[in-house]
Amino acid sequence: MVTRIKNRDVNRLNRISGTRVSKAKGQGGAGKTSKAQRQDDVSVSSLSRSIGMAGEAVNSAPDIRSELISPIQEALANGNYKVSNLDIADKILRQVLMERNKAI
Repeated sequence: MVTRIKNRDVNRLNRISGTRVSKAKGQGGAGKTSKAQRQDDVSVSSLSRSIGMAGEAVNSAPDIRSELISPIQEALANGNYKVSNLDIADKILRQVLMERNKAI
């Protein structure tokens, strides 16, 4: 599959890839160039496509998963939401240890 890059897309491609996309031979010169000489080819790996699709899925997903939040909100409103002190301490310690391991 060949994807054509329009002039306005070149800067975006440069930012994504971290490389500079150069013009095909004959472009930008004084003489006229044929259409075949002006064409650049870019191929995208299947892994890149998968990563792009995953990014689109994340961006389109809602920020709040209401099916998980609603029962907790109702329990809080009714005064029925109970959490063990030991569970809270356990979660805090686990988070601290995970952050410490990342820093090492």
